[in-house]
Amino acid sequence: MQVYPLDYIVSYARTHSPYYKKLYAHLDDEPSFERLPLVNQKDFWNEASDGNVLTGEHIDGQVFKSGGTTGAPKYAVYSAVEWQTMCEATAFYTTMGGLKYGDRVVNLFYGGNLYASFLYSYSIFYHSLTSVLQFNLSGGADVAEIVETIEKNRVNLIAGLPSLIMKIIEYVEKNGNVLHVDAVYFAGETLYEDQRRKMRTVLGEHIDFRSMSYASNDAGIMAYFHKETCGFNEHRVCDAVCKLELIDPDTGELIREANRPGQIYVTSLYKLLMPIIRYPSGDVGKYTEPDGTPDRKFMLLGRSEEGARVGIVTLYTEDVTKVLDSLGANYDGFQMIVTHENEYDCVTFRIAGKEVPGFIDKLCEQRPFFKEAIDKKTISTPKVEYCALKDLEYNKRTGKLIRVLDKRMQQNSPTNGGSL
Repeated sequence: MQVYPLDYIVSYARTHSPYYKKLYAHLDDEPSFERLPLVNQKDFWNEASDGNVLTGEHIDGQVFKSGGTTGAPKYAVYSAVEWQTMCEATAFYTTMGGLKYGDRVVNLFYGGNLYASFLYSYSIFYHSLTSVLQFNLSGGADVAEIVETIEKNRVNLIAGLPSLIMKIIEYVEKNGNVLHVDAVYFAGETLYEDQRRKMRTVLGEHIDFRSMSYASNDAGIMAYFHKETCGFNEHRVCDAVCKLELIDPDTGELIREANRPGQIYVTSLYKLLMPIIRYPSGDVGKYTEPDGTPDRKFMLLGRSEEGARVGIVTLYTEDVTKVLDSLGANYDGFQMIVTHENEYDCVTFRIAGKEVPGFIDKLCEQRPFFKEAIDKKTISTPKVEYCALKDLEYNKRTGKLIRVLDKRMQQNSPTNGGSL
């Protein structure tokens, strides 16, 4: 693995990346890390689209596309060394999640179309410290074929998106198949308690639920799941390959104490080509261990205001604004409310204004991946509500309009103190 000291990462980015050079122009030669400005995600990707974030020519490695704003996809890039480092590091950490010798795993993450999850998962199991047999079907396979493969080949681990795994559960329950599965590896979405209950009912009470990792196309790996110490939605920071921070969204204060929510920012210690320094992950979390704990444990609490994660689709507030404006909507404000109902995610668009005919259709036209998720029923049918501006929800402390309300954790956190 190739990682770098924190001060080298900052110096290299400041010297070779036009974006970071401009961002840090007002600082002295060797500023303390805490004085570095937080990255604004919108500005970052505007500069990235012009090639101003990269520190040099991209000649090897990988290019992935993530769900960027309407009409402007984001391309996350990795050099060959960076990609190798990320995969090897995640493979090492995954072993601590319970992977063992002789496991037989079906990889049901999505591949192709510049998606990262299938290749990433394949590489994690390939580089595993223990011998694992892979069945690489991908998420595009027919559910009947997936079930047949698991059943006939004694597959004991399922790795995939929760929304797809639920389709398998529904099929097995309907058709009476018998699957001898020991654990479910998930990523891309939270595996909520109602989904876990359903999986236990169909597959058995013995089932383990294991996060593949806490990672993103943009920032790479940030944290890992540890079988013995992590509860519901908890991970441990990958201190060896990244620096993770929690920041108070109202004051900008660095949060050190436990059980205080904050927005998650990450600095990668192995990404030099597209440096990630104090970059927003888009999630809110809180530490669940004391300050100074190695690989400190934290809990994910939901999305921040950068975007609403619905199933595996990220909808940004800018997406909604552009669609409303393109339709000539008469509105004073809006917010996206994400809930989890009947084992699937759902988004409600609450708009303070007059009815906007064709809003969902236009949003689906602009974001085909959103439409695909609706059509495949991996998310619930979206809803639109119209109201007065005063009826939207606001931050009680600052009075600011809350653009993204993620209510899933409130609905689906376990009541037993953190079951896995």
